[in-house]
Amino acid sequence: MTDPGFVRLRAYEHALYHCATCNYCVSASWPERGIDGVCATLRGHSPAASYSGKGYLATARALLEGEALDLASVAERAFACTTCGNCEAVCPIGMPPAAVLKALRAELADRNSAPGGAIAIRDAVLSRQNPWNAPAVQGTDWSLGLVPHPRPNLWLLPGCAAAHRQPAEARAAAQLLGVIGYDVAWSTEPTCCGAPLSALGFVDAAGTQHAALATGTPPLPRAVLGAECLAELRAAGRPATAVLELLHAALHDGRLEAAARGDSPPPAVVAVLDGCHWSKPHHGLADLDAPRLLRDILTRLGVQVAQAPAAPRYAVCCGAAGGMAQLHPASAARMAGAHLAGLDQVGALALISASPLCAGHLSVHAGGRFPVYGICEFIAAHFAVAGPEQ
Repeated sequence: MTDPGFVRLRAYEHALYHCATCNYCVSASWPERGIDGVCATLRGHSPAASYSGKGYLATARALLEGEALDLASVAERAFACTTCGNCEAVCPIGMPPAAVLKALRAELADRNSAPGGAIAIRDAVLSRQNPWNAPAVQGTDWSLGLVPHPRPNLWLLPGCAAAHRQPAEARAAAQLLGVIGYDVAWSTEPTCCGAPLSALGFVDAAGTQHAALATGTPPLPRAVLGAECLAELRAAGRPATAVLELLHAALHDGRLEAAARGDSPPPAVVAVLDGCHWSKPHHGLADLDAPRLLRDILTRLGVQVAQAPAAPRYAVCCGAAGGMAQLHPASAARMAGAHLAGLDQVGALALISASPLCAGHLSVHAGGRFPVYGICEFIAAHFAVAGPEQ
């Protein structure tokens, strides 16, 4: 007999009883498919199975069956997940542990059982429009000296991560879109799309952000830098296009030409981090094939990617998302370190990501020892660009 009170979890009730406990989401290793471990939390935070996809399914099942679990203990585990969705990507029978985890977080938030750190992130987004509690006015520092077009045909939404953590990426995106031929503008009072709130289970608060964004931006085509932002807008029924798509199309049809700069030549060999939101099916962006777009852009720029072509959808998370970096900074640092540790071994001279969230996180932990770029920032730093009218 299930507890009728857990409405959000009940949506997954059927799936909860089909987990085969095969441990793929705990310890899968399949080199031929590019799988070398699955869960960043198990590697960087705690090896206990209760922190895994399998553990979240078991916890949800126990709650629905009326077990008197200590909600503080449940929250300790539920809010130690990056929500990357790798557990879903590797599951051979299609279980949805990442979706269940988000529903579990929402149940805890509904019962005022979310941890204080998560509540602080919620309050920061609602009051300052970013999850790092940085002053809201800093959200437009990236655009200093740039002039929004007075009659725009494209509205740029850089997202919190680019605006506050990778401002060079936001700035380069606005400039590149202008070179391509778009008349670009952006908000002088940026509004968070709500993605950090959705990831933490604050569903109603995320809805508040959706509404504020809808009323605060003009009815123009939107270009989005952050994958988490694009996924959030799609889920909320708000159409948008990835800047990555626009760059890729422009390089292919001749609206953007790029030549290596003599004064700042690009590194010959780079590593790539795709970002879980771009590459894992759970986030709803798989149709874009963003990993292929990023690699194709780099190929057209004449830059070699160091890693073998393993499947990006199975890469272990870098620790940037899901509130991990704010709630468990030491664990998130270990996750970032695991990504950065092997770059010298593959001969990479820089790391490129299409995700400002991941690039910003890894930049912090690289500590200047290794250059980390967003793709727009990389192009702006190392290439002279020209558009159709230049």
